[in-house]
Amino acid sequence: MNISFNGAQRGLFLQSVRFIGRRPPKQGKPPIVPPSKKVLYNVVHVPWMKPRDVKELLWRRHAYNNAVVSLREVFKQELKIKDEAGLGLAAMKKLEEEELNNLVSQNEVRNHMNSEARANREKSEWENAKREILEEIEKSLESERDNVAKRKTEVLQMIRKSENFVTLDNLSDKITEALEHPEVTDYAIDLQGKKMQNPPPVKYLEGTPTRQRGRLYDRTLA
Repeated sequence: MNISFNGAQRGLFLQSVRFIGRRPPKQGKPPIVPPSKKVLYNVVHVPWMKPRDVKELLWRRHAYNNAVVSLREVFKQELKIKDEAGLGLAAMKKLEEEELNNLVSQNEVRNHMNSEARANREKSEWENAKREILEEIEKSLESERDNVAKRKTEVLQMIRKSENFVTLDNLSDKITEALEHPEVTDYAIDLQGKKMQNPPPVKYLEGTPTRQRGRLYDRTLA
């Protein structure tokens, strides 16, 4: 199978095939390269100056350099004197280390005192809490004992009252006793607030009882 390309298609195809197996270069300048033309052929042209001006500038440069050297020597001598007198950098570092150690020791002592105070405070709080808990337990036990004694008294009273309870064994006797000795709980109150108890009913009716009509036999009207 033959494939034909024109000029533009052939160039594009060859370019794409050429870049298939190539990797992109690493970023940055390669380590071994010749100096650039700017460095090689960049000549600095100093403007022309008078000879006396050049001598003056050269003398000023030498004077400045000598002054800098003298100042360095003076500084070195001052540092040496301070080191000998104990005021140098090493002495300052030593003083700072001693101060730091002193502060650390003081902090440790303070922490130890605070820990002891905290332990004593926690112990006191624990003792107070323990005492309060024991008091609450004692109060609860006392309340339970009082309740038990009260319930015991109530039970004993109920046992004593149970002797008069109505049961199947004494039912007939209780009925006879109730008929023989009836209890009247009815009463009346007149307009003056006077309480009048109704008389107990009679066991046997004598004669013909009078039929009540309205409030004719009202006790409050007697």
